[in-house]
Amino acid sequence: MDITFFKPHFKSLSELMPNKKQSYQTPRQRVWIAIRNNADEFTIRQVAEEGLATYESTRYFVSTLRKAGFIQCTKTLNKEKYFKLIQDCGYAYPSFNKDGTIVKDVTGNKAMWNTLRITQMAINAHELASISSTGNKKIALETANNYLIALHKAGYVKRVEEAKTTGGKAKYMLLPHMNTGAKPPQVQRVKQVFDPNLNETMYSERPELDEEAQHGVLGSFYA
Repeated sequence: MDITFFKPHFKSLSELMPNKKQSYQTPRQRVWIAIRNNADEFTIRQVAEEGLATYESTRYFVSTLRKAGFIQCTKTLNKEKYFKLIQDCGYAYPSFNKDGTIVKDVTGNKAMWNTLRITQMAINAHELASISSTGNKKIALETANNYLIALHKAGYVKRVEEAKTTGGKAKYMLLPHMNTGAKPPQVQRVKQVFDPNLNETMYSERPELDEEAQHGVLGSFYA
């Protein structure tokens, strides 16, 4: 697939992440934003170009969105399909399991976030996993530990006890002013914490090249 049509719109990686508050967005997030900006009518090529994503990755994403009922094809003109957005789930793009089904709202992160918001107590990973688990969904200790560490890096929780005094797991407490809303902060694949309540990235380690190499057009300029 010839991607030269992307070049006039691309300058540098720094433009994709100018500062912490306007941080890097994944290719799929950029494509989703392009879809929302052109909700009435768009093509795969159009939103791929605007989202600085590869055509093939965008085509697969659009196909998945169509199967899930988020978009529909409205016409075909000169062998190019045109689509419209019919179900807008908000700023963050919808997530899918490997089989293509939509990831439901009741997730492990949601359960743990609810625990932190409701208890308002210092809690370690063992306790967070135990309290947040249900008969249908068990939270692994490693999952709880990683979520607490990510929230700590992003400034949501403070460490109130060191690991050596709590059986190897530090205790954390949610800061009152960081109780930003009902939706759980998302620890994303690009190792950043995104708050859907604020539509803002609160923390990022910024390993952008891995994500761009898979879905974006950035890697093509260094090949």
